[in-house]
Amino acid sequence: MLDTINWKIIKALQENARISFAELGKVVHLSAPAVAERVKKLEESGVIQGYKPKLDLDKLGYPIVAQVQARVFLGKEPDFIYFVKSVSGVIECNNVTGEKAFLLKVVASNMKELDQLLEDFSKLCETNSMIVLSQIVSDTVLTPPPSN
Repeated sequence: MLDTINWKIIKALQENARISFAELGKVVHLSAPAVAERVKKLEESGVIQGYKPKLDLDKLGYPIVAQVQARVFLGKEPDFIYFVKSVSGVIECNNVTGEKAFLLKVVASNMKELDQLLEDFSKLCETNSMIVLSQIVSDTVLTPPPSN
């Protein structure tokens, strides 16, 4: 399913999800209807799961971004997961390996707000937080994995 043309389509959509099918067709040397059909199949198969804008968190009023490692207290995982899903400041949460089994990306409008969020977490888990100073890599365009 993921032939060279599909990978080129995916790459182009990662770079600009608003590209027209006509422009996308020029990139991959296919007609607009052929590209539209391929994109539809990629969406239906779940390879493409959606389209969303890249946001400038600082301009949206969230100048503070932190990575938070969390070690959930015994028996509190369901409450932790419910809480994480309900807090608007948590923009990403991953279950990871290691002692601190969750890694969260959180945003805050000020340090007081971040402090309150971490205080709220203290009822459910032990945290270790790191303030993001700058972002070096973001939304890297994927390429096909190496062949075996």
